[in-house]
Amino acid sequence: MKGIEIRHLRYFMRVAQELHFGRAAEILGVSQAPLSQQIRQLEERIGVRLFDRTTRSVSLTPAGRTLFRKAGEALQGFDEAIDEARATGGLKAGRLRIGAMSSATHTVLPAALRAFCANAPAVQVDLSFHTTEEQLPMLGERRIDIAFIRPPRSVSGLQTLEVQREGFAAVIPESSPLARKRDLRIADFRDEKFISFSNIRGISYQEIVFRHCRVAGFSPRIVQRVSHTKAVVVLVAAGLGVGIVPRWVEHEPLPGAVIRPLDELPEAVALVAAWRNDGLNPFVESFVRCLQEA
Repeated sequence: MKGIEIRHLRYFMRVAQELHFGRAAEILGVSQAPLSQQIRQLEERIGVRLFDRTTRSVSLTPAGRTLFRKAGEALQGFDEAIDEARATGGLKAGRLRIGAMSSATHTVLPAALRAFCANAPAVQVDLSFHTTEEQLPMLGERRIDIAFIRPPRSVSGLQTLEVQREGFAAVIPESSPLARKRDLRIADFRDEKFISFSNIRGISYQEIVFRHCRVAGFSPRIVQRVSHTKAVVVLVAAGLGVGIVPRWVEHEPLPGAVIRPLDELPEAVALVAAWRNDGLNPFVESFVRCLQEA
């Protein structure tokens, strides 16, 4: 029917399954108002009411139940037709857009990419590097399909898979007397100036560092706040203070900065792969399988 798009049907199916616009919007990764607008648009173009809505409940009308049954069959047939067309052409062509923190390159990401590209050589992989704070809206706006991020405090509409957990390291100016010590403890930093992180999503592990400082009898004297771990290392190398950061920095040393592991702190720094629940990109599932195997 003119004006009805696949998007309308996928949105309708999700609301029909949840019978709750708020939950459906979370799963789809959209806000509730645009979802309601899309459903109203679908009803107007079909010419019948699909849902009975009250302030407390949502239910399917008889016409809605019919569409639910038939649309599910149609969408399954559509997905199968796309897969068959790709198979007939001899290729499973498409695009997978991956966002990642730079630290992800030191995890299973390269191995997962190698396995994925071997299984789907015609799929174009776009890999770009961003902070957690940048990637979360990119996922919501469908500018990337998978994100490698620090676990956000809220994961509505997303699925996640932990791919790495690591501990902490101290970053010290090479001119500091502490740089000559091989074994460092939190208490050694009592009188130091700290380069710390801005208050952004996905870096709650900073609270663990501060808690251990308080247990050691002091509160960090913060002189600079930055949003990226590499920025901490650069400022430390410039002699502006010390930093306590995820241990992956050992893979990327910088002249002027000395890195020492802090085994006193727990392995509390997680990296997760995150993707949307809607399943609109068929290559996400196969890439996640490669991640799990890696």
